[in-house]
Amino acid sequence: MILETIKTTFILTISMIGIFVLFGMIYNFIEKKNSSYIQKTFGFNSILITGVIGTTVHELSHYLMALIFGHKIVEVELFRPRAAKIDGVLGFVEHRYNKRSLYQRIGNFFIGIAPMIFGTVAISISFRLLLPEMFLKLNISEYIDLINTNNLQDIYLLLQQNCKLLFDMVFSISNLTSFRFWIFVFIMYSISTHMSLSKADLKNSSSGLICIFITTMFISLICTVLKINLYVLQSIFLKYNLYLTCFLALGVIFGLISLAISFLFYRFKR
Repeated sequence: MILETIKTTFILTISMIGIFVLFGMIYNFIEKKNSSYIQKTFGFNSILITGVIGTTVHELSHYLMALIFGHKIVEVELFRPRAAKIDGVLGFVEHRYNKRSLYQRIGNFFIGIAPMIFGTVAISISFRLLLPEMFLKLNISEYIDLINTNNLQDIYLLLQQNCKLLFDMVFSISNLTSFRFWIFVFIMYSISTHMSLSKADLKNSSSGLICIFITTMFISLICTVLKINLYVLQSIFLKYNLYLTCFLALGVIFGLISLAISFLFYRFKR
C-alpha cells in the first residue's frame, strides 16, 4: 500500500505541476538568449524600454495571483527603472501568507509561475485586439475538439501548423506598413522578454510545491484505501495537461518570434 501511495503521489504531482516546470525551463532559456542579444545590441537601457510593459505585466501577474490565493500584499513596485540601474531589480511584489493555511501555501507555487500564465494571456489579448484578422486565421477553436478526443497526433500537427502560420504572418512584408502591427510587436516583444521566472520566483514556487506534494499524497492514500480507479483521475489530468500545453505553447511561439527579432538586430549590428 505504501509503495502504491508513493507511486500515485508522484504521478499526480507531476501531472499537476510538471507542465509548468517544463515550460518554465523553456521560457527561462528563451529569455536569457533574448536578454543577451538585446543587451549586446542596445545596452542595458533596452531592457528598461521593454520593461515598461514587460516588467509591469510580470509583477502584476504575481500581484493578481497573490490576491487570488488570499495573501497579504506588503509592498508593490511594478517598475523601478532608476533603482534597477543600481541593484538590477526591475520590479517586485512583497507578500505574506498564513503558514497554517494549506490553500495559501499551495498558492506560493502559482504565484511564482504567474508571469507565464498572465503573460501569455496579455499577449493573446493584444493579438486579438490589435490584429483581429490575423488572430482569426489561427485554428484556436480546433484545440478544444481535439483535446476532448485525446487526439495527441492531431494536436501536435495543429500546434506545428499554427507555429508556422504565426511566423509567416509576423514576418510578412505586408505588415511593415501597418501601425497596429508594430504596436503589437512591441507589446509582444516586451512581455515575452520579461516572462521568465527569477530566482525569487522559483524559490517561492518551491515552497508551494511541497504543499502540493503533501496534498496529492493525501489524495493518493484515500484512493488506495477506498480502491478508487485512478484511470479516471489520469484521464482528467491528461486533458488538463493538454489544455495547458496548447496555451503555454502559444507563449513559447511568441517568445521564439521575439528571439528571432533579437537575433536579427544582433546580427545586423555585427
